[in-house]
Amino acid sequence: AYVERYVTDVLTARSRICAGLDRLGLKHFPSQANFVLFEAGDRAIPIRDELRRRGVLVRDRSYEIEGCVRVTAGTPEQADRFLRELESIL
Repeated sequence: AYVERYVTDVLTARSRICAGLDRLGLKHFPSQANFVLFEAGDRAIPIRDELRRRGVLVRDRSYEIEGCVRVTAGTPEQADRFLRELESIL
């Protein structure tokens, strides 16, 4: 039951993140994992740092794909908080 609930939460969160990034006009890559990679361009590091300051942890992946940030799809509530904070930064 725990695993089923976890999978459902991750799928829901990932879907919300992708929809939110679309709404914000940020390109993201298709994902079948528990994370979403999106393009933030030259704002990748400032976005990562400001999200961290606000208690939302994401990973800068610019060393692999320039200007990209990775966000883990946790719970739907965490996804919603990430999107609220990201939107207020942009």
